[in-house]
Amino acid sequence: MKPFVLCLIQMKNNGGDETMRFRQSVSFLLVGVFGLAIGLNIGLFIGPPRQVTVQIPTTKAAPTPQNSMVDVSAPMWEGLQQASASFLQTVFHTPVLNAQGTSVPVPTDKPILFSAPFCPYCAEIEHLFIAHNMLSRLTMIGVALNGGEPSEGIPARTVTNAAQAQEAFKLDWAHYGIHYPTSGILYAMPGTPIDQAVQSYPTFLIPHDGKWYVEVGYNPSVTFWKAVLGA
Repeated sequence: MKPFVLCLIQMKNNGGDETMRFRQSVSFLLVGVFGLAIGLNIGLFIGPPRQVTVQIPTTKAAPTPQNSMVDVSAPMWEGLQQASASFLQTVFHTPVLNAQGTSVPVPTDKPILFSAPFCPYCAEIEHLFIAHNMLSRLTMIGVALNGGEPSEGIPARTVTNAAQAQEAFKLDWAHYGIHYPTSGILYAMPGTPIDQAVQSYPTFLIPHDGKWYVEVGYNPSVTFWKAVLGA
């Protein structure tokens, strides 16, 4: 205590500047002590850090859309997705037209090829099937009958009956060099449920072991087609 008092006396003797610096030092010291006390009280009030558990919701598999052609939850066969119940309902409960214009049900005794007359990929697969005597093993249903293919110089058409649909296939097959009877083709007329459900060409619906499976697009493997078509 005595040294501290001596310091006070010395600062007093040194004049006003020393007194001012002393007061500033005491002020800073008091502010620091006050801040430390507040911090300790806040820490005691809050307590130790608490663990927070965040519950992440589980992700459920998205249901198959009602208009989907495939059932993604069903087992596959030969790499093919099983057809959805809604797609089968559409195909086998919607009548189509034969070459004579008669409304008929879609046959269930053969694999089905949905083909657009203007589609170059459809023409490629039809060339393949004709070359290996497999086209007769399928039921062909014409879809997108009003369409065209500008890159191939094939214009869009207006098709309202079976005769116009058959003419579209004759013209487009001739364009692609396909020489095959069109009398056996069935037609899903524009705007009908089958025509709306099939959005990619070619699309295949293939039966196996009491179920139907879907293949979409051009697959050039003769081995694959012979296996799935039983050729």
